[in-house]
Amino acid sequence: MRIMSIISCKIFEDELVRLIEHDEEVDEVLILNTGSSKDIVRKFGEIGCSCRRLTLENVEAHRCFKDVKHVGGEGLMLVLNILEVVGVRNRTTRLKMNVYDAILKMSLFSDGILLFYGLCGNLFKDLEEDFKYLECPLALLRDSEGNIVDDCICAALGGKSAFTEKIKGFRGERVFMLTPMWAANWEKMVVANGFARSLEALEESKLVFQAARYTKVAKINTGSNYQQNFDSRVREFADFYNFGITEIETNPVIFERCYSKLKNSLTAPV
Repeated sequence: MRIMSIISCKIFEDELVRLIEHDEEVDEVLILNTGSSKDIVRKFGEIGCSCRRLTLENVEAHRCFKDVKHVGGEGLMLVLNILEVVGVRNRTTRLKMNVYDAILKMSLFSDGILLFYGLCGNLFKDLEEDFKYLECPLALLRDSEGNIVDDCICAALGGKSAFTEKIKGFRGERVFMLTPMWAANWEKMVVANGFARSLEALEESKLVFQAARYTKVAKINTGSNYQQNFDSRVREFADFYNFGITEIETNPVIFERCYSKLKNSLTAPV
């Protein structure tokens, strides 16, 4: 059985659910118990997709995967590790440590690892080089031109070129863009991205957005309906900052392409 692992920021959990819901080649889904895994487990339950939760705490847990790989030889198991959103103040240390630690642990049993991350402020620009010694392939999200995406918004829009074209289309107007998961967690994301010092000081983010001359929020429709409060949360965000609302239609092609490319490159163990 092939074992494909995906290490993902919580912001991309809807994209993960969508991929797996429509992939008939997946035989089993395992989700590692983390502080950020509760919501994705719930979403799998809501669409009737079975998954099993597991905690990897020691080497013995890793060995169980190695045993699975040699049973039957056919099939595909996905192991998902959903990591917390880390704020800009801790990004260079905590986020990097979390992702690198997850790669090291999951490489012990994986045939391939896909990271649902972009450059994150160039934090991961050397990641593939840093882990070139791994026996299993490792990949970040790349657009059709081969560029690693900058961040979650860039990924949702289809890559750097698509992001640039969308910005040009606003004709100089500053528009803040929200994906479903960004909107669902917008207060925490505002703090995590350094627009305010804390949730209690959220009001100060209004001055930051005003100084940056934002006037609208764009609701990015990704085609997923797993986050049912998308509309209301976008309206809350717009009302809080006194923004107008516009909409953007997009297709999560980057996630599908990167997922399929790695999956199709894997071969079942002998």
